[in-house]
Amino acid sequence: MNDQLSLRRLGLLLRNDVLNDQRTLLIVSAIITVLALFGPAGAVYSSYTGAGFYRTLCLIALFAVGTITTSRAFADLHGRATSTAFLLLPATSLEKTVARLLLGTAVLIGYLLLFTTALSLLVEILKLAVFGGENVLFSPFDPVVWSVVPHYLVVQALFFLGAAWFRRLNFIKTLLALVVIVAGLTAFGVSVTWSLTEGVHFEGDYFFDFDFFVGALYYAYIVVLPVFCWFVAWLRVKETQVRHGV
Repeated sequence: MNDQLSLRRLGLLLRNDVLNDQRTLLIVSAIITVLALFGPAGAVYSSYTGAGFYRTLCLIALFAVGTITTSRAFADLHGRATSTAFLLLPATSLEKTVARLLLGTAVLIGYLLLFTTALSLLVEILKLAVFGGENVLFSPFDPVVWSVVPHYLVVQALFFLGAAWFRRLNFIKTLLALVVIVAGLTAFGVSVTWSLTEGVHFEGDYFFDFDFFVGALYYAYIVVLPVFCWFVAWLRVKETQVRHGV
């Protein structure tokens, strides 16, 4: 690999970040376990949960934990007492950014999928002992879960950019920025859609391909937007390192 991205340095950074966040993961795992056992539809009160229960539990945890932890991805970069240690890490700004990105995407998604699978096995064994009957386990390859993952990546990318951009109250500031942006884009999209669907004709046929327009918007949302946010976040980290002479 080139000097900007070494797999060895990236692996060491990622391992260090996982170790630093393992306490958070353990707390989250304990909360999810308690909900699965003692929640309204948990094993103690219900004879049937089903795959839908675990699917919902996994997705709620993914979005809740993912957005909150991602919004603090660069807390040490912005902290007065921790910024120097972050900047002096023997790694490039690209490696530091990619490591934090992988932690909030691949690592978190993989962990929650495996954890929910193991949790469903535990819960269903307990329910089998108490209630008997047929039990359904959670599958880490659940197509519904994987169909939602791209949307999580979009949300995660927005909070990732907010984490790199804002120095304080990253989560709240990112939410407020999203409300303003979504409101503006919605108003713009409604006005454009209304204008186009009024029927701009060319010799009796629609001049505008509405299906292509919707497809292009979806591609921009699902691919261009997250990549753009990740790229700008890296530029922000790089700018900070350069400004401090690192």
